[in-house]
Amino acid sequence: MSRTPPKPLRKDVIHNRAALLEAARAVFADQGLDAPLDLIAEKAGVGRGTLYRHFADRTELAMAVLEADVTDLGRRTAEQGEAPEVFFWFLDRLADQMIRNAGMAGMVRNVRSPDALTPLRQSLMEAGAASLARAQAAGLVREDLRPMDIRLIATLLGAGFQGADEAERQAVSQRTRVLILDGLRPRSAVS
Repeated sequence: MSRTPPKPLRKDVIHNRAALLEAARAVFADQGLDAPLDLIAEKAGVGRGTLYRHFADRTELAMAVLEADVTDLGRRTAEQGEAPEVFFWFLDRLADQMIRNAGMAGMVRNVRSPDALTPLRQSLMEAGAASLARAQAAGLVREDLRPMDIRLIATLLGAGFQGADEAERQAVSQRTRVLILDGLRPRSAVS
């Protein structure tokens, strides 16, 4: 028995989801993760019921915002072309994203189900994998780095932000980038 393919989503459903993600991104950035969900629905121009048809709870909504940001970063990275240095562009944008989404880091750390993080982790690895491979082929990045290590780099880039103001997050991020870039360099065969 053959299965019928799923129906394509209606344009209004796609529009409402995009509007909710954009509104959530702005409201969470402005008011933190405890911001009223009704405010997000209002800013998106939809009702509360529409919000809950798309996202079961605050955590699911925040995770969807993060995943959409990472997917967008992957698209923008691919648009940068085939130059081996694009991996460093990717890392800079990832660091900026970590600063911008610093308020959501605690939520990610407290997700009870590890499976809930799988789509975000997968998107992150996919976003940087091709540019990583090109940087490695050009000898700009150590060969033992794997796409899975991009998750570790993201964790390091987002560390040290708890309780920090914008200026401190920027300073911590800059220092972390320097340390990470040094660690990514290929090691010479002779020490």
